[in-house]
Amino acid sequence: MFSVDPLGAPPDYPPEVLVLAGSRPEAARLAPVATAMADQGRVDPVVVAGGSDPMRVHDAFEALGAPPEITLLLGAAPTSQVQVAAALSVRLDELIVERMPSAVLIAGGGVAPLVAAQVAFFRRIPVVHLYTGTDVDDLLCPFPEEGNRRVIGQLSSLFLHTRGRGVLCNVAGPNSIAVGDTLAAITPVDPDLADLAARARAGATRVGLLDASCPAILAATARLLTRHPDVELVLVDLPGPQPGEGPVLDWLRGHPRVHAVDRLRLVDLMGAVAVLTFAATDRPHRQHELLACGVPALLVGEPESPADLLDPGCMVTVDPDPESLLAAMSRLLAGSSRGALDPAGTAAAHRAEHAVAWMLGLERDAVPSWDPASAR
Repeated sequence: MFSVDPLGAPPDYPPEVLVLAGSRPEAARLAPVATAMADQGRVDPVVVAGGSDPMRVHDAFEALGAPPEITLLLGAAPTSQVQVAAALSVRLDELIVERMPSAVLIAGGGVAPLVAAQVAFFRRIPVVHLYTGTDVDDLLCPFPEEGNRRVIGQLSSLFLHTRGRGVLCNVAGPNSIAVGDTLAAITPVDPDLADLAARARAGATRVGLLDASCPAILAATARLLTRHPDVELVLVDLPGPQPGEGPVLDWLRGHPRVHAVDRLRLVDLMGAVAVLTFAATDRPHRQHELLACGVPALLVGEPESPADLLDPGCMVTVDPDPESLLAAMSRLLAGSSRGALDPAGTAAAHRAEHAVAWMLGLERDAVPSWDPASAR
């Protein structure tokens, strides 16, 4: 770890910071920070898309208003995370040697931030880690992100935490700043979803995201709405009216507490994800992305092991049965907060930018004086 020397000799102005993501959840958390850096003008963000599917990350950054300056293509398609890490290490080392940035900003615990932290450390570049945190101090949960996070934690100069309750003692310290959830900066473009997000932030409703392609989920949806009148649902890819379809879909389309979102409209999807209480899907990749965004997400299917049903911090799997799914969703709702979301969260991207500027000697204090969290 490199020491932080606020208001020491300032670097060349504006200092360049690589903002690197290797997945859509990482891009969703980093895009608002890159935008805040560009708006403020004192730090030059160089947005980098990497990971096992860099074009997917590129498209995510672009959709969220932070188009990448660099996309690290890996050449031959890697067949394992080890191959991804090996190829990405070489490409990223070449980039860092060429640019010699003042810092590298990463998020989460995927293979891309792990490699970025290691390469930056080898080149003596400070690492800033934006991390959601976890309430489960288990090396294998989530796997491999928790293990990666511990390695990243040993190499980082500055920790930016998105949720105070998830901060573990081994990463807290003088260079650890709670900035809030940068996802809160993403607001849906769709007016209906924007209104829903506003109600959720005010504590007027709780929101669930469900996969409309899964019959078991659709079968449980009507009873869920009846049992929990304070819950509104966002259905991903709710199909249009089809000849001969059952009455459930028609009823859902007209329900005032049901909202549709297209999975390809990333601003709307991630804007809804930012205010979710829970989610349920039959697609493992989507569950993994939701968990990476800090959303308790159920996977409808056969469990891989009995432990999957016991640990809410891991990949929780539910039998494809409407009764089991309804019970599992109700348990998640019972354990969720009914109050307003953190109002300081909407300023998280600004606070992250301010903290990086502080680390680079451009600010006297780590937290801005007007910060809503410090005023409470």
